Amino acid sequence: MTQAIFPQTHPKIETERLILREISHEDTAAIFRNFSDPDVANWFFEKPHSTTEQTIKVIEHFILKYKQGEGLTWAITLKENGQVIGTCGYENIEIGDRGEIGFDLAKECWGKGYMRESLAAIINFGFSILDLSKVEAHTNSNNVRAKRLLEKLDFQLDKVSKGNNHYILSKKT
Repeated sequence: MTQAIFPQTHPKIETERLILREISHEDTAAIFRNFSDPDVANWFFEKPHSTTEQTIKVIEHFILKYKQGEGLTWAITLKENGQVIGTCGYENIEIGDRGEIGFDLAKECWGKGYMRESLAAIINFGFSILDLSKVEAHTNSNNVRAKRLLEKLDFQLDKVSKGNNHYILSKKT
């Protein structure tokens, strides 16, 4: 078995309906729409973004984490038209061990299976390319949609603390 290494070029992942590609500053407007929407942003920010500058800082954080080999964030785009509908990715990656996923999706795209498709793809990437033994996810205990999604992807509830559910998905051997 070869030692997994962090990808030197940001990987592009294609699914049936989506292309997951490197996030860039050109995605600011689309990502700001999600991060400024209370129905989307209130689950992971103290309050929704009110300026694009706030969103730019988050995008720069994603880019820096990738350059440091500690994170991989993808823009989720529709294959049919290239529209950015959300983001998903890994934070706190420990190659060969663990990674923590995070995700957001435009409200008009909820209920269409896009996030399940995206997460299934990056989880597969994490297990097969990054050689992760487990993937972790954290969500607000009141976020019924996110909890249901994680459970559909076979995540197991590990613990609940301070209003957050902590989930783990172990690599099947």
